[in-house]
Amino acid sequence: MKVYAGTDPLTGREIRLRKTCKTERAAQIELGKLLEQAAAGRQPETNATVAELMDRYAEIADWDLSTRKANEYYIRRVIKPALGHLQVRKIRGPLLDLLYAQLKRCGDLTCTGKPFTEHQNVPMLTVNSASRQPAWRQVADTIGTAILSGMLSAGDPLPSVREMSALQGIRTATLQHALAMLADEGLVLLQQGRSAIVAGETDSKGRAGRTPRPRDHDCNRAGCVQHVCKPLTAKTIRNIHSILSGAFATAKRWEWIAWNPAESAKPPASSRRPLPATAPEDVAR
Repeated sequence: MKVYAGTDPLTGREIRLRKTCKTERAAQIELGKLLEQAAAGRQPETNATVAELMDRYAEIADWDLSTRKANEYYIRRVIKPALGHLQVRKIRGPLLDLLYAQLKRCGDLTCTGKPFTEHQNVPMLTVNSASRQPAWRQVADTIGTAILSGMLSAGDPLPSVREMSALQGIRTATLQHALAMLADEGLVLLQQGRSAIVAGETDSKGRAGRTPRPRDHDCNRAGCVQHVCKPLTAKTIRNIHSILSGAFATAKRWEWIAWNPAESAKPPASSRRPLPATAPEDVAR
C-alpha cells in the first residue's frame, strides 16, 4: 500500500505512507490505518537530512554568543561533512559511536590511517609590476577567481598572511589589503587570531572531500605538508555529542523521528582528575 499524505514542509517532497503485507486481507486493514493516519495529518517521519536539521536547530538553539560560534564551527567542520548527507531518520547510535572513535584517532574526516599529503589549493600568486592594477588588486583577483571557480570551497581555510608571504614572495601588507577587500566583497571571512576562511555555505549534502588540484599546482609554494593525525580531545567530542543530542531531541519533539539516536551513543568519558586536598595549615593561613 502507498498513501499520499501531503508535502513535507521542510523539503517540499511528497510524503508517501507505505506498508507491505503478506495477504490481501491484512493489506486492506493496513490501508485503512494509513488512510486514517494521512487524514489526521500525522507525519511520522521526514526525509530531511542532518544538514537541514542542523540549520533549523541552530536558528532556535539557546546558545550564548561564544558558545554559538564554537558550535557553528563544529557543525560546519565536523557534523555536516560526516553526517550532513544522511537522512535524520536513518541515524543510529552505533553510527555516532563510529564517528566518535574516528575523531579520537584523527580530527580530519578524510584520514584513513594511511600517510598522505595535505594539499592546499592556494592559487599561484604573482604581481605584474607593469600592470596598471595595484598589487593588492591583482592578488585579490587571483584568490577571488579561485573561489568563484570552485578551486577553493566554502569553509576552506587559507594559509596565514605570514605563510603566504614566505611561500609566494608577496608582501604582507599587500596580502592583508587583498584579504580585506575580499572580505568586503563577501568572499572570505576574517577571524581575529585565526587564518581567513572561504565564505559561503557548504554543499547541501555536507560531504567531506578534497577538490582537485590545478595542473600548475606547486606544493612548495602552496605550503603542502605531510598529514599528521591530530585527534580531537574528549571534551571536544563531548561538545559535538551535546550538539547532536540537542538537535535530535528537537527533531523528536517536532515528530520528525520517534527516538533520539544520541541517547544510545556513548561519547568519551570525562578524564577530569580530582583535585588534591588542601593541607589544613594552608586553609588556616
